[in-house]
Amino acid sequence: MNSIAPVPRPRRLLSYWVGNMQQQGGREYQEDSFCFINATDVTEIRQNGLLALLADGMGGMEDGKAVSEAALQCMREEFAAMDRSGDLGAQLMQAVRRTDERLFARFMGRGGTTLVACLFFGEKLWFACVGDSFLYLSREGALVRLNAEQNQQHLRYAEAIARGELDPSPANEMEDAARLSEFMGSGNIGEMDATRRPLALQEGDALILCSDGVGDVLPAEELGACLAVPDPMQVCAQIDTRIRARALPAQDNYTALVIRCGY
Repeated sequence: MNSIAPVPRPRRLLSYWVGNMQQQGGREYQEDSFCFINATDVTEIRQNGLLALLADGMGGMEDGKAVSEAALQCMREEFAAMDRSGDLGAQLMQAVRRTDERLFARFMGRGGTTLVACLFFGEKLWFACVGDSFLYLSREGALVRLNAEQNQQHLRYAEAIARGELDPSPANEMEDAARLSEFMGSGNIGEMDATRRPLALQEGDALILCSDGVGDVLPAEELGACLAVPDPMQVCAQIDTRIRARALPAQDNYTALVIRCGY
């Protein structure tokens, strides 16, 4: 009698649960923008991926809100045109560069924004970042920052390392240490912090994208504590509660996106 081989069960694929929070701090205008693409459509995520975007318009320049919104619209169009069978890391970086050029053509360098772009596809993460917004990964109880701030402090320290000088203190003591060295809308991004190889995701991972109104206020250990609750919207509520409790007189606008991975 011939035996019938059991039909293998299809491999489970990661799902993503998302949450978001945005509040106006002590600023006159809200210049942060954010969006998710395909967050509620499992089929679209499987076929085309999930895109999470955060842009913090630069208040010291013109049209911060308009630039941050335009950056997200350009990135949405770039995302729709990507070849999913190609090198997604290279395509994401090119999408950011083309977006920067389009912003410069529209605003003529008078406005700028930061950008964090995260692409989830095939249980992997690609990201590209410009400016000083934050990207964190929580895995197995540890919260680590995945990107580096592109400001004068980090630029000068990188230059010092290239000269063989490893003391970070001169760069830390600069008067304009926090001034951005790269931003979207300049028309000529020199460097961006981006993945050349994707990061393999696993069950239990969580990502936090946040503007500096969050990242400069709450240290990593506090953000990690917020992740103790499972629901991403509850995580965002915890972040909001902690920022409000500080009641900083010069609180910047603040935005956070949370993506939790699981089966």
